[in-house]
Amino acid sequence: MDVAYECWFCDPLSLVENILANSEFHGEFDYSPYRDFTTGDSKRRFENFMSGDWAWLQVDAIARDPSMHEATFVPIILGSDKMTVSVATRQNDYWPVYLSVGNIHNNVRCAHRNGVKLLAFLAIPKAAKKYTDDPAFRRFKKQLFHVAMSKILGSLKACMMVPWVMKCPDNHFHRVICGIGPYIADYPEQVLISRIVQNWCGRCTASPDDLDVGRPPRTVELMRAVIEELQASAAWDEWGIDANVVPFTEDFPRANICQLLALDILHQLIKGGFKDHLVEWVGKYLELVYGKAGAKERLADIDHRIAAAPPFPGLRRFPDGRGFSQWMGDDSKALMKVYIPAIEGHVPSDIVRTFRAFLEFCYIVRQNVITEDMLSDLKMALDRFHRYRENFRDVGVRADGFSLPHQHSLVHYGALICLFGAPNGLCTSITESKHIIVVKRPWRQSSKHNALGQILWTNQCLTQLAAARADFEACGMLPLLHARDSVSSQGNTEFSPSID
Repeated sequence: MDVAYECWFCDPLSLVENILANSEFHGEFDYSPYRDFTTGDSKRRFENFMSGDWAWLQVDAIARDPSMHEATFVPIILGSDKMTVSVATRQNDYWPVYLSVGNIHNNVRCAHRNGVKLLAFLAIPKAAKKYTDDPAFRRFKKQLFHVAMSKILGSLKACMMVPWVMKCPDNHFHRVICGIGPYIADYPEQVLISRIVQNWCGRCTASPDDLDVGRPPRTVELMRAVIEELQASAAWDEWGIDANVVPFTEDFPRANICQLLALDILHQLIKGGFKDHLVEWVGKYLELVYGKAGAKERLADIDHRIAAAPPFPGLRRFPDGRGFSQWMGDDSKALMKVYIPAIEGHVPSDIVRTFRAFLEFCYIVRQNVITEDMLSDLKMALDRFHRYRENFRDVGVRADGFSLPHQHSLVHYGALICLFGAPNGLCTSITESKHIIVVKRPWRQSSKHNALGQILWTNQCLTQLAAARADFEACGMLPLLHARDSVSSQGNTEFSPSID
């Protein structure tokens, strides 16, 4: 039986034009790649996206064509995250896709300020349970995603080949050349986007049983050669490549999807490395050493210590210790600050040093500006973490090793910071927070029956109101919002693009 799937989307070229024409970004918009250096010792500083090497290399490649000279390069940053709005009433799943440009500064993108736009709602194919694990159905779902993304981004292809004239935040018209930039996604969607096999790395050729170290990077040429020379089963088993899927980036110039997988501080470090790995391993260690009853007693004491943390600016209180009904990213960030003194005395000193090295790594990558010296500190923290985490292997908690995709991703942070700038400008926390404005609040305001159309209509109306306010401010009919007010009122004033 044939089934039709609907995919709702905006014209991405119109979204890019709207972002570039927004005069609010004047002074927070980079028209060309640059390299920033510290004063005195002249060492590199990585901050906004255009300060990284990837944009610089892209412009070098574009400049080989004389017709592209004096054009402004606009990287198209994409992000998607499948989500569930309500489990209690019914399984209401949505799959929004967001679009931004790499020229705006990281602080603008993190605060949204109309710098992150809703691009599309993708179709979510569903089937009877007996077909859920069917290889043909899984292959169909993967290829449907890539075909849909290729169709959605189709209007941008012309602007990737020939410069278009567009109005920019300085109120001048520039010749603009676009290109597919980093893709913001968590690990399950990175697997889908890069057509790799689950538990493999999308950036390098490390196999699932050898993720402790980095390996040579995946390239478009390598993946094409493997698919051409090997059978699909051999490409799957030996290289972790799904040869039956054609990624959407094949339809666009200068796009290497394996290089464009963005870092994900939220899922790789905060939720993955800290919550799902280290915190869980402490519980398993206590159970192995003291038994179930002794482990419960010591975990209760750890919770008591966490709850007893004194009030202090920047510290969050946990009256019930680790007893969250649902762990959120902010919960893990706050727990990081008080967890080491809570476990002191219950675990060996080397396990405490494991946490210290990991948290040092986390706090460095979460900085707004990262220098070459900080990259050296990052490497040393990672080396210490790899050395001290062996204690979990020695005591039997991780007897099978540490081949975990989230922890393996740590070896790529240094290189990707050099490519894309500070990671906080390309984190899934941006799309997670955008969900609230784009999907969750409009869904609550809907009748819950065929809610997608109502969500789209709500977003369209609110976007038009936001555009009207921006126009009134530009004409002097309304007072300009202060920077602090603009950021604090995002939940009421920042909305997605209109969808026709």
